[in-house]
Amino acid sequence: MSRTNRNKKIDWSEELVNALRLLRKIFFRAIGYVLNILLTLLLIGLITGSVVGGAFLIYVTNYVDSSVNGIVELFSSDRNLTTKICYMDFTDRENGIGTVREIEEQRIYGVENSIWVDYEDIPQQLIDALVCTEDKRFWTHQGVDWITTTKKAFLYFTGRMDGGASTITQQLIKNATGDNEVTIQRKAQEILRALNLEKELDKTEILELYMNSIYLGRGCYGVGAAAYTYFGKELNELTELECIAIAGITQNPSKYDPYMNPENNKKRREAVIQSLYNEKKITSEHARELINQDIEINYHGKVSSSTTNMNSWYTDAAIEESINLIMDYYKVSYHVAEQMIYTSGFQIVTAQDPDIQNELEQYYLDSSNFPAVDQSFIQPECSCVVIHPVTGDVLGLVGGRGEKLGNRILNYATQTKRPPGSSIKPISIYAPALEKGLITYGSIIDDTPINFGTTTINEETGETEYSRPNGYPNNLPNVYNGLTTIHSAIRRSVNTVAWKVLDMLTLEESYKFLTENLGISTLVYNQELTGGVVVSDVSYAPLALGQLSYGMTVKEITAAYSIFANHGIYNKPRLVLKILDSNGEVLIDNPIESKIVISEQNACIMTKMLEEVVDSGTASKLTLKSVVDTAGKTGTTTSDNDRWFVGYTPYYICGVWFGYSMPQSLGGFSATSSPALLVWDDIMNALHAKKIAEEKSLGHDIKQFELAAGVVTAKYCADSGKILTTACKSDPRGSRAEIGYFTTDTVPTEECDVHVLVNYDTVTKAIANEYCPSQNVKQVGLLKIKRSLELPIKITDAQYVYWELPFGIKPGGNENQPFFINAIPEGTYVGFSNSLDSPQFNHICSEHCAPDDSTDDGGLDDPDHSNDFED
Repeated sequence: MSRTNRNKKIDWSEELVNALRLLRKIFFRAIGYVLNILLTLLLIGLITGSVVGGAFLIYVTNYVDSSVNGIVELFSSDRNLTTKICYMDFTDRENGIGTVREIEEQRIYGVENSIWVDYEDIPQQLIDALVCTEDKRFWTHQGVDWITTTKKAFLYFTGRMDGGASTITQQLIKNATGDNEVTIQRKAQEILRALNLEKELDKTEILELYMNSIYLGRGCYGVGAAAYTYFGKELNELTELECIAIAGITQNPSKYDPYMNPENNKKRREAVIQSLYNEKKITSEHARELINQDIEINYHGKVSSSTTNMNSWYTDAAIEESINLIMDYYKVSYHVAEQMIYTSGFQIVTAQDPDIQNELEQYYLDSSNFPAVDQSFIQPECSCVVIHPVTGDVLGLVGGRGEKLGNRILNYATQTKRPPGSSIKPISIYAPALEKGLITYGSIIDDTPINFGTTTINEETGETEYSRPNGYPNNLPNVYNGLTTIHSAIRRSVNTVAWKVLDMLTLEESYKFLTENLGISTLVYNQELTGGVVVSDVSYAPLALGQLSYGMTVKEITAAYSIFANHGIYNKPRLVLKILDSNGEVLIDNPIESKIVISEQNACIMTKMLEEVVDSGTASKLTLKSVVDTAGKTGTTTSDNDRWFVGYTPYYICGVWFGYSMPQSLGGFSATSSPALLVWDDIMNALHAKKIAEEKSLGHDIKQFELAAGVVTAKYCADSGKILTTACKSDPRGSRAEIGYFTTDTVPTEECDVHVLVNYDTVTKAIANEYCPSQNVKQVGLLKIKRSLELPIKITDAQYVYWELPFGIKPGGNENQPFFINAIPEGTYVGFSNSLDSPQFNHICSEHCAPDDSTDDGGLDDPDHSNDFED
């Protein structure tokens, strides 16, 4: 460094200025960076907020229903109007042409256990108690208490939620809609509806609706019903403390029930009194007075309906259907819909035929129409539903025997669920299997046991023992017939065949067919009961034998049979055609809901098979078949607790159930003349007598089951379902030819491969061997099938079975055994037809033996003579 530079002094002031300039530059540059970052974040936030807000707006628009029409309708309607039950006097039912006519004796007036109270008749003390307890800012908010909602939202997201944040308006929404699902969507929907409702109704109107719809235990809806139920008083007669007691119930109706839990109610009253004091509605002195007082419960049970007339069974069911239609249309709860039905002056236009309904009601009033097993006071119940095959209209129904003792009591036609037994088979197995091409009219299934139950080892003998040594499932009568056609299995209701066809179809397909195609809503896919027991109808016993977990209603199964009567089309059953408002304008229309379930051809073929049930099967005692074409299916549960018959003609479908109210065996009743069958026959004969007289008066021919286009008849072998051969015609039981119904695609085209020609000694009545005199021998057709069973069991065609003997195996056995006894694997059985000590048709001839070899079993294993045994 130079001397000059060393001696130069530093100007600190200038350096300081420079440093400040640098710091300022750095500061402003940093500020710029920060501002850029903040502005970027703000922009991102705005964009994100816009996207999220837009998405939320789209979500709310598309998925959140903020409508309050049903609640407004409830308030705005005149609640003192009479609801009318009507029917459509059709000139053309299938095309919906007719005139609405009222059934005057079926007007309805009041809803049970609900007393509507106008706002001006509600005590101020009760209003104060409910507002202070449930929603202290009710009079000032616009439907939502945002202060409380914000607090509760914070607690919810921090996992410390300690209760709801619903205002009275929101509670009214929840009560009216019945929507209690704990989801953000449901809460958002509730908030929007509350805001909308406060725009439609003022605070007093909202309070009036709220106080008439809240549930207060003991089946009470509304404060008026609670006043009567707990205290036996009109609402305006309540004391202040009684008002407080009712207000306290709302939070938990069961826990704070003053009748069953008086101590809990007393504690809750103290909390309500504290709320009144906090909101300055009462003084501290008055609060202490109220706390020290007690109330006297004067329990009166349910409020009686103001209805004076007795509903028909049909009216009861129509009311229930109308309630469901209102619930769906207005998105309101059951109770609100019920109130609307009873108080809004609607006209409920039903699908009933009054003549049919009257015929059913009169029949069921006469106890002599029903068989009795003894003189016991408690006799089985019975119910019936009649449906129009083309429209699905429920023309008439009766829900119980004898005089009807109340309105909207238990209806055995539409409400109770009972296992249908074998009457389920056509709809759960045969129709879907036919539609999928798994079976035809003449398909062959081996009627043999599925199993012999569970096994145990006998400790003393060491032998295996079976829980069902006679085989499972049992048939009725308890016999196994071997090779069986589908139509014969349906005619005789063979359980083993149904089971095996279901196995071909699969459980899932059967369950789907019933629930998705036929509208059966009472089945259980998988349900865990108390104690961990799991029940399911996706199993063989429910779907093949009708042993459902709970059962079906008569209405459901009767409607399901419409696919056979209506060319493969299922019509959802309906009792209500439409609901008109008090001015006669259509409020709700309930049009026909149809679905093609199976082809017209398969529906026709099923009808032909179900006609056999009536002609010569389990329903052969029906007399209606001599009047009009009739088809149907019987049903008996395994425990014999239920008897069914579901049948149809070209005019009507009818289902009848017979059984005890509390399930018990019907074993005392005839097994061959089912009570359900007899009732069905009586009813349908009466209905058809009128219908056929009407047809004749109009010059019409009596309708018949028509053969659908594309359905043909064909001859086939009853043991193979295939084209007949000489062997089929030579069966020792006679020709096995049958004529059946097929589609053009399923007509048999292959020759029978089950029958085989075998030499038979007609003198010794045994399978011939080479030493039998030729003049004694003829050829017969035997069944070339193999069976392997765990136990010896009787099978009617077992003695006609033929086995080809493997090389080196000789025929053998005695006259009680099949000739191929030596070829049967050890420990297995093939069945027998006669008793074990009686000759079997397929035993070997032992009279004609080789002259020098008494031990020779006939030489049937000699290849030189193989053609003597089989053609």
